[in-house]
Amino acid sequence: MLTLAFGSTMIRLVGGWVTAENALWRGLVRLAEPTAYLAAIGGLLALAASIMSGLATTWPLEVLLTSSVVLNKIAITAFSATFWTLFVAIRSIYGARLWNRARLRGAYAALAAGGFVSLMLAGSTGGHLAGKRSMLEGVLHLLGVNTHLLFTIPAPVAYIAMSSVVLLVVLALIRRALCSKSPPRAAAVRPDMSS
Repeated sequence: MLTLAFGSTMIRLVGGWVTAENALWRGLVRLAEPTAYLAAIGGLLALAASIMSGLATTWPLEVLLTSSVVLNKIAITAFSATFWTLFVAIRSIYGARLWNRARLRGAYAALAAGGFVSLMLAGSTGGHLAGKRSMLEGVLHLLGVNTHLLFTIPAPVAYIAMSSVVLLVVLALIRRALCSKSPPRAAAVRPDMSS
């Protein structure tokens, strides 16, 4: 579902630049935006269920937390969940009109891309844990990315990143609350040219 959310977001993004007379393309672009939102919600719920069932039913927690590959998978999955949570939050806060704002539209598409890429990395790491090598794993090794060694983020950097995300969400909520309380702008009155 998260792959569908990413694909639909990219279709909607491209649809803003590429307009066509083809009714099928226009319909696809029109339906891509709500599809991305609903698929992201469903995918995020499924991802949360997958995380819980993975931690509860695979190996004992003590064994899981001593493996560098498992810790990397947990971290990458947490990144993906964060990207998709912010994706859903932005859409929930701004609605479909987020596509009318260039910066917000760019941030929204970047969150979808970040969530998709981190989800692919988590899947590749999970494939390694299951003893099945993925095609992505070979590409990562060619690029010098080793998901088998533990990569860590210093605690202060992690705290700053988490605090920044929370602060951005709170500021967006405050801004939306303030914008909804402001009086509506008066519409320009056009003279009647019918007579």
